[in-house]
Amino acid sequence: MAQMREEEPEALAHVPLAQPPTITAVEFSFKVRIVRNEEQLLRAVHIRAEAYERHWPNLYGQLQSPEMQDRDPSSLIFLAENKADGRPVGTMRVDTNLVTPLPLGPSVKLPTAMLGQTVAYVTRLGVKQGPQGALVKLALFKSLHRYCIAKQLAWMLVGIRPPGDRDYVRLGFADVNDGGTPVPIGSSGGVPVRLMNFEVISAERRWIHSNNPLYKFMFAEYHPDIEIFSSVSGMWTRPRKSRPVFRDDIDIFSELGTPLI
Repeated sequence: MAQMREEEPEALAHVPLAQPPTITAVEFSFKVRIVRNEEQLLRAVHIRAEAYERHWPNLYGQLQSPEMQDRDPSSLIFLAENKADGRPVGTMRVDTNLVTPLPLGPSVKLPTAMLGQTVAYVTRLGVKQGPQGALVKLALFKSLHRYCIAKQLAWMLVGIRPPGDRDYVRLGFADVNDGGTPVPIGSSGGVPVRLMNFEVISAERRWIHSNNPLYKFMFAEYHPDIEIFSSVSGMWTRPRKSRPVFRDDIDIFSELGTPLI
């Protein structure tokens, strides 16, 4: 490892640190959760089919029932529901390549930067029409971004047909193919779509530098109604007898290949 020059710490001392944003709590009229049972899945399917009937009528018939991919171990579904009556107002499905390849189809060639990287492939986005539709879509995107960070997913990937692509451009997505050449993918029913990606970890830095108006929503507001991690329980909440037994004779630094200094 190269040694740090003596003047570097002094030089770094003059680099101004970015001020952390003041976090404020903002509530929605809906909650965002991850689908965990058949009843929730059917509610997600209902709002999905309703949205696709408006924009993708060729897919409406097959989307009135759950798809095989909905129950795939590498998939999860976000569901937004009104707090007042529980009605579904938005949903999206996320497939990852953590265990199995993404269901993209043979026509899709990912760029070099994404090869060998962890990817969240976004499909079946559907939002109920109405005054809160844009907010629901943003809340779903924030839920996805938080999930990607937690699961160490490096990229988001989406195939979208105009004019819906304008929303993704606003969020900071970029074309995967030169010139945004449309390609058919597995979830588009053979209809060519604009394939776009989004680098997860650098999002906050990029949005600050570009003065993106959505930065406050994404990073400076706390939204307690995004409950995508609420089903995860800490191990210490379990009865003592059901906790895993940890060995105390393991040299963790040797196991990790990291020397103890």
